[in-house]
Amino acid sequence: MSPCALARVVDSCHLDDVRRFTRPIAVCVVGVLAATACGDGGQDSPVVTTSVPALSPDRQAVLDEFRSTFGSPGAVVALRASGTHWIGVAGVADLAGARLTDTSRFRIGSISKTIIAFLVLDAVGRGELSLDDTVGELLPDVRLSGSPITVRMLLDHTSGLFNVGDEGDVIADIAKLTDPVLRSQATDLASRYAAGENVLIPDRLFVALADTHDRYFEPGTGYHYSNVNYQLAAMVLARVTGRSVAELLRARIIEPLGLRRTTLAPDDMSLPDMHGYVAGATGAGLKDVTDDTLAFGNGGGGGVISTADELLTIMQAIVSGRLLDATLEADMKRATAQSSGSYGLGLATYHLTCGTFYGHGGAIDGTQSIALIRPDASSGVVVAVNLRKATDPDLLKFADTLICAT
Repeated sequence: MSPCALARVVDSCHLDDVRRFTRPIAVCVVGVLAATACGDGGQDSPVVTTSVPALSPDRQAVLDEFRSTFGSPGAVVALRASGTHWIGVAGVADLAGARLTDTSRFRIGSISKTIIAFLVLDAVGRGELSLDDTVGELLPDVRLSGSPITVRMLLDHTSGLFNVGDEGDVIADIAKLTDPVLRSQATDLASRYAAGENVLIPDRLFVALADTHDRYFEPGTGYHYSNVNYQLAAMVLARVTGRSVAELLRARIIEPLGLRRTTLAPDDMSLPDMHGYVAGATGAGLKDVTDDTLAFGNGGGGGVISTADELLTIMQAIVSGRLLDATLEADMKRATAQSSGSYGLGLATYHLTCGTFYGHGGAIDGTQSIALIRPDASSGVVVAVNLRKATDPDLLKFADTLICAT
């Protein structure tokens, strides 16, 4: 019998993944997905608000009803639109009764991918790499079978790399590892996890597990969302810049935007204020999974922790184009044909009742969130709830209600 326990997949994901309930798979290794302080630069945020008006009774009532109907312990919204800056909270940060506030931190999951994509494009703009560089050229010690994969293919999910942690059977994948050192490392991590220890899958092992699978397609010929793409993108960033992703985040985003509560896993091992929950069997209540995370390496796939308002500031700054060269910004927003016009370089395209928006969704460790920004960055909304269950909270529809009615 395998030493691995049956555990949750707590993947980081975009909107399609937000709409899927976490399903159990056999896994051998986990790590605590916390956060690390991050960012640098000098540009100001396109929207800077020093005070938040009193909550609108109408919006607050809508938020209260939404949280109650879905059944999550808490829900938080940050909204900037038509000159309004509103932060709404409903419920609690955890079932012990901790207060949920406008500065409560939560795991943003795969909304982190927008941030990682921005940091890669920032490095491109600084001449440190090209989107046409291949993973083999930039990371010669990371051996991938198959045709070469470019940095662009990582960012737009056209690499064809398998989506470890969200698909397949990690136990079976370990048995297929051909590198005896990596196989021994994976077996050791599995044993430690089975003994109750929190462990973290190193980057190279994570990528090697993906490489035990055939590609979904030849690189550049299709689209398939994969967390491994952004794990590799973060590895590329660290290699070409000589700085950790946490340092880059601090230098390029956090400090320029004057943020205080945004961090990145795994450097910061603290837990978020907003605990995440999953629904148990019928009548079993909710299980706190905040410190029960399946995480991989450098946090590139979904390791950022932030507040609703700071995340909104980050997303508006990125979409505004004021932090990137205009050509690179346009490239980031341009959705690929392979994704049927839905995904660019770390940015998804959404069509709401009041127009087109850019953004991303995330779902991880009992928390689901979405961030949507108008193309001119004049307005945007972030919504997060701390529950994952079979019933879809339909964050996109709720976000549409908030921002399109303003």
